[in-house]
Amino acid sequence: MEKLAKLFLSCCAFFLMASCSANLGSDKGQAEAPVLLSCIAVLPAGTSVDQNETIDYQDARSLEKGADFISAIMERELVGHAKVKLLTHSKVGSLAPEITGGMSGMVATIGKKMDCDAVLLTTVRRFKQREGTEYAVEDPASANFQMALIQSRTGAVLWTADFRETQESLLDNILTYNKAQSRGFKWVTVEQLVEQGVKDRLATCPYLK
Repeated sequence: MEKLAKLFLSCCAFFLMASCSANLGSDKGQAEAPVLLSCIAVLPAGTSVDQNETIDYQDARSLEKGADFISAIMERELVGHAKVKLLTHSKVGSLAPEITGGMSGMVATIGKKMDCDAVLLTTVRRFKQREGTEYAVEDPASANFQMALIQSRTGAVLWTADFRETQESLLDNILTYNKAQSRGFKWVTVEQLVEQGVKDRLATCPYLK
């Protein structure tokens, strides 16, 4: 069931990136005014594995690890939220056979089954661990993920957020001073990089206030 769910979420990643890219390029598909939401279904994070033929086995495993890590962080941050229903891989897997019609069909079906107005999708594109220690690295931590909140009834993209960072040293970019200071002027792990990214992005979502 979990393998089915992960395959389904990877397929959703393609529709998520295509849908958001198209919608963000124009006003069509975007909510024109703030929408009142009583319930948001939050899916476990998926990966971009099925959309990139150049990804090797090791990178695919890293993306899966990143998706599991992000899912855990989101669960920890959103558990108990009055508007949120957190879906497990098991629940997503049980709904997968009923879903047709690409992204809009997937969002509509999950919204209906979970009685939610919107669905929050997350796609992990990069999750690369640092090579070295917190004081010296050969290659810094790097991560890339996207979040999108889709209205169940209309398929409109209500909110999106991207996180894309490869940690830089102060010598490479003096503008990173404040961020470097908050990290103790150390090279962080990819988990530390991503955890703060997830928290910051969720904090900016007006529908999760």
